[in-house]
Amino acid sequence: MRKPSRRVELNDIIANQILGDDPEVIALVMKVHLALEAILIEMISSFRTDDKIFKLSFPAKADLLEKEALISTHDRKAFDRFNEFRNDFAHVFGYQVSLADALALARDLEDEGVDFSDSVGRYSPEAATEYYGGMLGVLEEIGWCVLSHASYCLSDAGGRSIV
Repeated sequence: MRKPSRRVELNDIIANQILGDDPEVIALVMKVHLALEAILIEMISSFRTDDKIFKLSFPAKADLLEKEALISTHDRKAFDRFNEFRNDFAHVFGYQVSLADALALARDLEDEGVDFSDSVGRYSPEAATEYYGGMLGVLEEIGWCVLSHASYCLSDAGGRSIV
């Protein structure tokens, strides 16, 4: 269940800290999520052309694609897992993500079939900091891998090739 991690205080508003986590981290996660959802919409557009597809929730889009056999159950689980990660930023006031959280996301995505050339999720936080430069580098790798995976799904479903 998502709930605020703390109460809103006047200093949050004055100090522009209302978003909680590093704005670069939030922006990266949100941009990857927007791109992922756009790819799902493009796949759905191959068999539905009504504007109602834009009103579907993210999980409903992924479910629809799975039911149409354009993505696998593993793909849907991976996309839903990234969506859940993003939802914490979007719906939990003051949410703070840790490097361990990002590495767990990478492990979960890889376990569902998203290809990570060097299994970043299996790195310790110390090794991830050394090799990826920390949180932003790990999230950039996750974003690249999940969007590449989605683009292959699009191509496999008869859509255009992005990569």
